[in-house]
Amino acid sequence: MENLFRMPKKIIVLGSLLFLFSCSQDEMVNNDLQESAPLSFTAKMSSDKVNVFKGPQVALGYGKVRSWISLNQKNGLPSEIGLEITPEAFKNLTTENNKTIPPDHKTIVVPLHLKAKQSTPFDHIGLNWNPNGHVPQGVFDVPHFDIHFYMISVEEQMAIPAWSPETDAAFNLYPPMGYMPADYGTPPGPATAEPQMGKHWLPNNLGPYLPFSKIMIYGSYNGKLIFVEPMITLDYLLSNVDFSMDYSQPELFAKAGNYPTKYNIYHDATTGNTYVTLSGFVTQN
Repeated sequence: MENLFRMPKKIIVLGSLLFLFSCSQDEMVNNDLQESAPLSFTAKMSSDKVNVFKGPQVALGYGKVRSWISLNQKNGLPSEIGLEITPEAFKNLTTENNKTIPPDHKTIVVPLHLKAKQSTPFDHIGLNWNPNGHVPQGVFDVPHFDIHFYMISVEEQMAIPAWSPETDAAFNLYPPMGYMPADYGTPPGPATAEPQMGKHWLPNNLGPYLPFSKIMIYGSYNGKLIFVEPMITLDYLLSNVDFSMDYSQPELFAKAGNYPTKYNIYHDATTGNTYVTLSGFVTQN
């Protein structure tokens, strides 16, 4: 397939943000510690014991979503971070008479536990439900979720303006060479530039990811990398197929910290919960 970023410019309409909060700062800090991990990717791959800290629940469909992080009991380093989605959350995914579902392309903010903010570069998770997908046609135009792991605050995210000739410079001021994966790219101008999100970067070769079921996307704004984003179809999430994959990494990191290298999708047969997570953390200086 021809490189997406050499096609005519097309704006991937991921939408502006509508934030739905369900908790106070105290609830995020004081959420009960879970002494054992869920049936997780890292639990299967390692015998190390972890402590799990969960964020507050947020309504979605007939169910709930929440963030969580597992920390190694010995050294306190992050093992895995992500979303826990109850099976009922995939039901009633309409906006009609359902205030838990924001309008098409809008975003639900899923807060992180304080432990997650302290031990990873992430500040919050933005969850987008796209019932009709989005452009480009024939690529991402199927029902799917966008899951942004943001490395900036909600306030900074909200301050990102819509693209215009006046704001073009900030959108198209890219991170310096080495601070984005070498095999990712984004076109100049307004294509993939979204208000309250930033500029979206995709793998230069989309062939291995088509037909689309899951893919990892990066985001930048004003010279900084600001999010990583697993994008996953509803059909794949409902398939109960477990998945784990390394994703491309930058060579350089603007801020020292613990950065994930894998993204995972898996299911707990006992609870029916679905997990979308990041793992394989490496400490970058």
